[in-house]
Order: sequence, then C-alpha cells, then structure tokens
Amino acid sequence: MMPSSTHRWQARQAACSSLSSSLMLRLGIIGDTQGRYRVQPLLEAVAERFAGVDEIWHAGDWQEEAVLEGLRALGKPLTVVNGNAPDDPSYPERVRRRLEGMEVGMVHRPPPRGDEWAAALDVCVHGHTHRWRDETVGRTRFVNVSTPTAAGFGGERTMGILVLDAGRVALERIELEPPPPRPSSRRP
Repeated sequence: MMPSSTHRWQARQAACSSLSSSLMLRLGIIGDTQGRYRVQPLLEAVAERFAGVDEIWHAGDWQEEAVLEGLRALGKPLTVVNGNAPDDPSYPERVRRRLEGMEVGMVHRPPPRGDEWAAALDVCVHGHTHRWRDETVGRTRFVNVSTPTAAGFGGERTMGILVLDAGRVALERIELEPPPPRPSSRRP
C-alpha cells in the first residue's frame, strides 16, 4: 500500500522535527567566578548542572586557574574570554561564532550602547557587572548570568544554560545554594 500525501507529509515533519532537536545546542554559561569561595564545591555544582550541555562558555574573571582547569576536565568544549581578574591576554577579548543560524558573541565587559560589534549579534553574552541580565536591545539579546560565587553586589549565585534551536533562544537561570559555612579557626 502506498503512503498517502498526508502520511508522507507527517513523516517529513517527524524527520525534520527530530533533525531540529538533534541540532539544538545547549551552552553552559558561567562567569565572574571570583571572590571568597572554594573551587572544588563550585566545580561539583557546575558538573552536576552542566551535565547535559554541549559546550561551556566562561565570560571572564575566573580568579583561580583551577576553575578553568576544572571546567576543561568536564570534557566539553570550553570557550573563554579575557576579563580583568585576571587580565590574561592569552585569551581573546571577544568571541563570535555562528551557531544554529545565529550570530553569538561573548565579551567580558558589557558593550556600550551603539557598539557595532554587539549590534551585529543575535546574542551577546557578557559578564563584569555581577548582575543577571536578559534584555533585548535592538536586534541583540544581551545575557549576563551574574556570578556563581556571590562575588560583589547582591549575593546572588547564578549561572545559566543558553539553548539555541534553529533561530530560537531560551535562557535557563540556575540558582546555586549558598556554600556551607567554613569551619571556624577560633579555638575555645
């Protein structure tokens, strides 16, 4: 029996749907890993929450080289941009890639209004402010996942997963639990 045109259309839709989901890209976004924190518990939390991502992007300011070493050890491609803590010129200031049909870039400091580089992007990931940001300006969606170490201003501990799927973008906010208190060094 020959399949009807409806059956052929449904089969094509199913094939395209499974192809689309297989091309979906999940980026684990982290940045501004600095301040007073312990590296190993942070990396354990990252490993757990980024288990299903395809790549990890760090938006600069890693403070401890052990953070980048630990992220590399997770076995996922790691993209890092230079920040100011440390200022390490062996990493690029900016990264731009075409992913899932979109122009996606990352820089540590948020680009100023009217920045031509950022204006040409569909998504611009940045760090530096230690504040969550998910805002569209013009055609560009700006994303800052804040800091997983509560460094700086508000005490929030966050990172995120950026899902790119055939021109669509979704951002998942990941809240981390406060670290356990450090043992007291005082003697009774």
